[in-house]
Amino acid sequence: MARPIVVKISHDLGASEAQARINAGLDKARADFSAIFSSVNVAWKANHADIDVTAVRQNVRAELDVFDDFVRIEVQLPWYFAPLQNKISEILEKRGADTLRIGRSRTQV
Repeated sequence: MARPIVVKISHDLGASEAQARINAGLDKARADFSAIFSSVNVAWKANHADIDVTAVRQNVRAELDVFDDFVRIEVQLPWYFAPLQNKISEILEKRGADTLRIGRSRTQV
């Protein structure tokens, strides 16, 4: 396994609204990457989610913790994806921030 990717994304939504937007973002990611993801399983327990994704026959595990003012994402990649670690981290930060802005006007961003 490659070293874990850890991303923290600040927000001002409160935990409940952030979690709702994250759920919508996960649904969008399933649709956007359906050609790559053969399975996506998300199990929520309060404000913590365990996420298991199979992509190109590789298993990726992630944990997501939602707090009142930030979200912490930790992703454990198999060695197969290690060369893409920095790119995956950038994508997580961008998509995560975009997801938490869903429904906000550009002037609020």
